[in-house]
Amino acid sequence: MNTKFRKPDFRDRQIELRVDGGEVCIYATKAGLEKLISFCKELIESPSKGHIHLEDYEVLTRDSLKGTISVFKSS
Repeated sequence: MNTKFRKPDFRDRQIELRVDGGEVCIYATKAGLEKLISFCKELIESPSKGHIHLEDYEVLTRDSLKGTISVFKSS
């Protein structure tokens, strides 16, 4: 990670996705984590949906990368 951490701006949204030092970072408020849980539950209960684009919902901060949560059958 960078030596100078920049805190996410959660004034309007609840989740921020970043890549820092080759690592995927998910930063979220409590409400943001609950929303991620609800997205995962939605995919578990309806796997035919396949995926959810987080940018289609009003959860990502202005500085966030776009993100997708996908479900696949295990081998």
